[in-house]
Amino acid sequence: MPAAAGARESPGLRARLLTPLSTYTARRGWPVAAEVTTPLCEGTQELPRGTVLEGSVMRVARVGLGLIHETAGLELHFRLVRLSDGRVVSSELRLSGVENARERVDSRGKIHGERSTATWSNRAGERIAFAVMKHPYAMIPLFAVESGFLHFPDPEIEYPAGTGLDLEIVAPEGLGVVSPCPTAIPALGEGDRQAVNRAVAELPYWSYSRRQPQPMDLVNLVFVGSRSDLEHAFAAAGWTGSAPNSVRAGMNAVRAIAQDTGFAEAPMRTLLLDGAKPELRLQKSLNTFEKRDHLRIWSRGILDERRQVWASAATRDVAATFSVRPFGFTHQIEDEVDRERDAVVADLEAIGCVAAAGYVARSQPIRAPGQPYRRGVITDGRIAVVDIGACDAGPPPAADEAFRNPGWLVRSVRRIALTGRNRLLRDNIVWRSADGVRIGIRTLRTWKAARRDENRARALAGSARPPISSGAY
Repeated sequence: MPAAAGARESPGLRARLLTPLSTYTARRGWPVAAEVTTPLCEGTQELPRGTVLEGSVMRVARVGLGLIHETAGLELHFRLVRLSDGRVVSSELRLSGVENARERVDSRGKIHGERSTATWSNRAGERIAFAVMKHPYAMIPLFAVESGFLHFPDPEIEYPAGTGLDLEIVAPEGLGVVSPCPTAIPALGEGDRQAVNRAVAELPYWSYSRRQPQPMDLVNLVFVGSRSDLEHAFAAAGWTGSAPNSVRAGMNAVRAIAQDTGFAEAPMRTLLLDGAKPELRLQKSLNTFEKRDHLRIWSRGILDERRQVWASAATRDVAATFSVRPFGFTHQIEDEVDRERDAVVADLEAIGCVAAAGYVARSQPIRAPGQPYRRGVITDGRIAVVDIGACDAGPPPAADEAFRNPGWLVRSVRRIALTGRNRLLRDNIVWRSADGVRIGIRTLRTWKAARRDENRARALAGSARPPISSGAY
């Protein structure tokens, strides 16, 4: 997007949708609003959380019956910034990402939906359909399995209110120089600070699984507060719990992977901290099982008569992969774990449930001599400490009624049209050869990226850097 005359490029910001969006119902010109969750500052004046971005839907491509489009598309333009003092200024904001979404956002800010016929569930469904043609006597049991377990994924785009957005802003001349705000969160009192520093000094660096000796998730957060305040804060921020590991939960996870859909209460592996199980397992996802924010929280003792100290390991899942040890599907986490640590703090700050926050540097580097280290992890080694205060934030709004799926007749026609079109276009030697080359190139790029991240982690762990400031503490 070209910058307007007299405008300045500024850092990206994060916002939450205030307007639920669905390609089933959205129309060109519909108003859209989002609330800033990462504050920006104009010189010495803060553009606080709660600043509203206003725009409209510029383009909608719905799949409908599947006769024209295979995938859905959505383009949003935000052009106004409504400030807390009542000023409304024109600006240009380009969407750069949707948090934990299966859809991708291109360089122009357009959202591209996924192709339903590319999912595992549809491929398996096609095989069942062909098996029925060859063996009509097996029609009833085969179609019972297919319809009961392998549903055809919905190809439309649906984002409820509260969906996280990443945007790039071109600030107009009248808005001044815009940059991220410096941290201005109160610090803990002297007595609390000393107690928390002792708790941090006693923390293990890593959590471990029951059966594997290598370190798993890095301990990178400490919370101070009661369990009820902690649960209320995360619920208000849109985090959900985790279903116990069971055969049923495992089958639901497999279905979510096969259909490329979300699973808000997906099970999480049991990781131990000093041999103890976590008290809480929380996660935040959208519409795909592959991507989610998640953390485990362990109790680390009493701070005073009302508050406890809690340790946490927060990571972000970026892909679902198949693992031999342990056997089954598991998640690949983002290597730069500090991003998730900081995102959790920002998420709780955005709803006003943080009374104090800061960072504490470890007394030793993460990769101290003789200490195990998880391959590929990139971190500055600091612990984020968050004092959870009592807050009045309520739970996020429920999904809009506009998200209801169409009737079975429309879904059946759409499935037949999309499946037939997919088979006509892609079931040939030319497409399969090109697809094989594409997969090979993607695999090579993934391997090179993993090697690059590993080298970065090795350099970061071995560098002799000066001590990191402890922030508010």
